Parts: sequence; structure tokens; C-alpha cells
Amino acid sequence: MIIDYLWHSEFLINIENADWKIVKIMSDAWLTNYAFWDLMARNPTFKLDYEKLWEIDAVFISHSHCDHFDPYTLIEMQKNFKNLPTLLIPETIRFLVPLIQKYLPNFPYKILKNKEEISIKWVKVKWLIFENDYVTNEDDVMTLFVYNDKEIVYAEVDTLPPEVDEAHNYIYDMFSSKKYDTVLYMATRNELEWNIKLLDIEDINKRKKFTSEYIKTRKEEIEWNLAKFDEWMVEYMEISKAKNFCKAFIWQWIWYPAKLDIEASKVHILWLDEVISIEKSTNQKYGRNYPITHFEAWQSYEIKNAKFNKIWKINYLKDFIFVKESSNLETKFKRYYLNWPLNDEKRDDKKQEEIILDLLNNRFLPYQISNLEDSMKNILITKKSDYIVKIIYGFNWDYTEKYYSYGFGSMKFEEISFSLNFDEDYYANDLEDFYNWKQELYSNFWHKLNPKCAYRLWTCLWSNFLNNDLVYKKYEFHFLKAIEWKLVDNFVEEVYKKFI
Repeated sequence: MIIDYLWHSEFLINIENADWKIVKIMSDAWLTNYAFWDLMARNPTFKLDYEKLWEIDAVFISHSHCDHFDPYTLIEMQKNFKNLPTLLIPETIRFLVPLIQKYLPNFPYKILKNKEEISIKWVKVKWLIFENDYVTNEDDVMTLFVYNDKEIVYAEVDTLPPEVDEAHNYIYDMFSSKKYDTVLYMATRNELEWNIKLLDIEDINKRKKFTSEYIKTRKEEIEWNLAKFDEWMVEYMEISKAKNFCKAFIWQWIWYPAKLDIEASKVHILWLDEVISIEKSTNQKYGRNYPITHFEAWQSYEIKNAKFNKIWKINYLKDFIFVKESSNLETKFKRYYLNWPLNDEKRDDKKQEEIILDLLNNRFLPYQISNLEDSMKNILITKKSDYIVKIIYGFNWDYTEKYYSYGFGSMKFEEISFSLNFDEDYYANDLEDFYNWKQELYSNFWHKLNPKCAYRLWTCLWSNFLNNDLVYKKYEFHFLKAIEWKLVDNFVEEVYKKFI
């Protein structure tokens, strides 16, 4: 088996079928420079050289986040591949199939059902969706098994197995179903949330303290993942105990754009090789001696008999640019913020209020009332008061603030007079733009909002599985732009001008 690692969650599996022919399956396909409207950049950047990568057999799309399912990349593939790969679409995002039929009419596609096995040119492929008791923004993520009679690879893609026996035992049973020569577990690390928090800290001493505390926490998490099998009774199987097991880490890294400030690349929590160093030392401490490594971008890796061999740089990539700065927490980096809406323009306040009340009462409220981890009931009991969302209508120098409250007995958010004790605050333009596909998950963090607030509404809107009508509108817009052969770079460049 050979894995070509393209960075983030994009990789190409090269695996033999029963006739010793190579079958090529790509996981996800986000190969453009930015994540839609998120203003967050891809690093490294490159382009596919279709004269060298002239054919692949399938493209697996794990879920509907823009850094995994990218219309611009797929339209480019449709234009350049002579023989189009089969698109493998999870049943969790089958609502997007009409867009695939409309804008990618030449692609064959297959709807994948949870735990279903299919064959692609006599190589077996199977899928697994984790079932969580609470809503997350990864509920629609499908993870991936690819295998023949000698070797199997499993990729988490963009999620982690929940701490329940069903998930872990299923993976272990898959790994132990045959006498595989190689059992490869591809784990994903994502430090984005904590890197963003680190970028928010301007004081150098506080920045260093935050980093050391995070690293300590990560070490404890990694140690717990092994200690729980040795020191506590755990009902599920230890996946790494499968025969001929080996583990490779890949790194999801969307980063603060270098075009705004190159110094941002020096402010980071952990590089992937630092995570691996912690993993290896912890494994040694607990007597786990299976092979472990991390994949680097633009490299091909041969995995044979549970051993890794970096064999060559990928030859079908061109215009490759990778920025890796040494860590320097003392750099005088200062994040750019907006103190007004991302699109700072006059809108119709009455129409905006209709949208916002609809979001509050018909999406957010049912979501928060039924949230098992953070229910509205417990929030109100703890606060001993109502729950208040502040909305700022208007733009930079001409705006109006309104407050919407929910409490026991009201059963809906209603406007109240001024309040200092609000729980969340938003710009109306930003909420309207999210409703109309013009903002993405992390767009809200380009604002200097109240650090004491929780932003539960924005978290609710993140959840693609709950908001597939918004997801559909977003993808239709970007498919249309991709068909016109416009790049997402153009939209992002216009937004960058607001920060400079």
C-alpha cells in the first residue's frame, strides 16, 4: 500500500486488487487556497498536474465542510480528467445529490450507507459513522476503511471515535477480521481551535502560559488514552492491540493567512512532529511498541508489513508553496479584528429581524432545549434569570442594538429593553450573511466580540446536519461560481482589504 499525503485530510490511497493492479482512492478533495468565506488559508498550496495524475478511481467525500467537499476542486477535476472517478457520497449528505447531478453531471456517484461494504475494482471499501448522544458539527462525518486480503487502512478523516464500546469494538473487529500483514490507522490531529485562541493573546507571558498549559493537557490526554486500558476497567477493545497494527498521524491545518501577517505562522501551539514526539514517549512508557509516524505533505509513503518507508515526493503536484516558521511566542504579532460586520453596509432592519427571530425561535431554541450537554433548562437554573441575545443592526457608524430574551414560561425569544447582562452578541449583517451562504464557520471569530459570551447560537448554526437547507444554498452558490471558473481566492481577497 502507498499513501500519497496531500495535507489536511486529503490523501490518495494506492492499493492492489486481486489482479495486482493499483486502485486509487482519494479521500476528500479540498485543493484550493481558502476555505470558502472563512478567510482561513490552506498551507501548503499547490495545483494538481493532470498530465501526471491522469486518472484516479474514486473520490471519497467524508462530509459537507468546505475543507473536505470543495466544488472548485471537483469542477476542475471534471474539466481535466479524461476518465472521471466515482464520487463516494455519504448518506448523511445525500441532500446535496441534486447539486452533484446538476453541476457535476459527468461524474458517476455512489451513495454510501453506514457500515455498507462495496467493491471498487475488486478492492473493498466500507464506511462508519459514529453515533453521538449530543449534536456536534461533525455529525455527518463518515470515516473510511479500504482493504484487500493482505492490508487494511482506516482513516478517522475529521472526527474521533467516541468513548463507547460500539465504535472501538467495530474498528477492532474490522482490523482482526483477517490475518492482515498491515493494519494502518490514520489518525487526525487538529489544533485549529487552540491556535485561534492563542492568536487572540497579545501579552507574551500569557501566551507562553497558555501554550504550556495546553501542552500539559495534551500530554495528559495522550497518556489517558493508554492508561485507561491498564489502570481502569474499559469495556471496549484497545484498537492498537490488533495484529500488525501501525499508526500514522495527519494534520488538519487551516491557518491564519500569511497575506495578513506572516508572523502569525510563528505563533502556534504544536507542530505535528511535536505531537508525535509526545505520542512516542508515552507509548514507550506504557509498553506500546507499534510503529508510529506522521505524514508530511507532498510525500508518498509505502506501508508494508506494518512498517513505514518514505519513498518519494509526489510528482503530480505543481506550484507547491509551504510556509513553516519556527515557533516564536515572543513575536509581535497582533490579530486583525473588525468592530463592525464583515459586510459593513446598510440593510433592511425589519427583514433582518424576521430572519433572526426565525433563527432564534425555530432553530436555536429547539436545539438548545434538547442539548444533553448544555440544555437551556440548566442554563436558566444556573443563571436564575432569562437568556439574552444582543443583536447589533446597522453598520460601523450607524447602528441600533436590540435584545431578545427567553425565559421559563415565554417559550420564545422576545424583544426586551436594554440589558447589560446579555449572553451572546452578534451583528445582524453577519447572521443574515450566514443564513444566505455568505459566511462560514469561523467567520464570526474575525470580530472582537464579548469574551465572556458563549456563542451558542453560532455553534448551533455550525451544525451542518441540522441546517442542511443553509448548507445546500451555500454549495449551490459556490458550484455556480466554480462553473463560471471563478476562484474562491477572488472573494477572500476582497475581504482581506477590510483588514489592511
